[in-house]
Amino acid sequence: MGDQWQKCISASGTVRGVAIRCTGLAQTLSELHGLNGDLAKALGEALVGGFLLSSYAKDTERMNLNVRGDGWVKQALVDAYPDGTIRGYIVANDHAVIPSVDLTGEGPWGRGTLSVLRKRDNLEGKNEPYVGTVPLLTGHLAKDLTFYWLQSEQVPSAIGIAVNLSPEGKVTSAGGFLVQAMPGATDEELSDIETQVNSMGDLAKEISVDQDPIHLLSRIFQDRAFLLLEKKSLRAECSCTWERVRKALVLIGAAELNAMLVETGDAVVKCDFCTKEYRADAEMLREMIAEGQS
Repeated sequence: MGDQWQKCISASGTVRGVAIRCTGLAQTLSELHGLNGDLAKALGEALVGGFLLSSYAKDTERMNLNVRGDGWVKQALVDAYPDGTIRGYIVANDHAVIPSVDLTGEGPWGRGTLSVLRKRDNLEGKNEPYVGTVPLLTGHLAKDLTFYWLQSEQVPSAIGIAVNLSPEGKVTSAGGFLVQAMPGATDEELSDIETQVNSMGDLAKEISVDQDPIHLLSRIFQDRAFLLLEKKSLRAECSCTWERVRKALVLIGAAELNAMLVETGDAVVKCDFCTKEYRADAEMLREMIAEGQS
């Protein structure tokens, strides 16, 4: 089975859920960025979080998850779309020390902020983004995303994220779930769902054994009838292009471009998301300098 998300809704139409498996993507992107161990796990968690955010986004919306902390990573940045595409990277926090047992209860993401930017792409004149920011209260990404949904979206939610590693520090499984109350949900329904979520115990162990999103939803909605809805394949896709790189170079100004021309004779720009490199030779730099001056 490939990477996918599976959506469902309760028979009453008042509780919705999505379960995600993105093991292949977490493996591929962590290897692309040369990540291992805790850093590979952090990127995997950020990818699952991005998919959870985008799974119920509107068409053409881009969901940007930006986590800044003092734990595993200094920053995790993920762009996710409702068509199932994603890109992401992390910036390591070289000074972070993550103890094997944290007696304070603080999670590996540490203290900082979690921001979600919701933006409609490809709509001229209608690109006003919405940004919601909450503090990292627990340092556990799933718990802090739960707080984000309640604080910024006013939607009661239950979230689980799990990424497993091999003894060598490679990703072996990555997945998670999101369950949300819809208008009209009763206290009894929410109590039943909460009971099932709490009874799952070690989500990481369950996902390592069975990564099928449908089985995960069956565990959560065990005492409630539900209908399977959208099933979508997930994939990594970067939106970087030479045209965007060129515009960015022009915007830095003629003086900076002149300095590049004198010092190295070219400019090399590397995409943080996909690691692709774009090169502007001396002739291209001269054209950009002339364009900027005009």
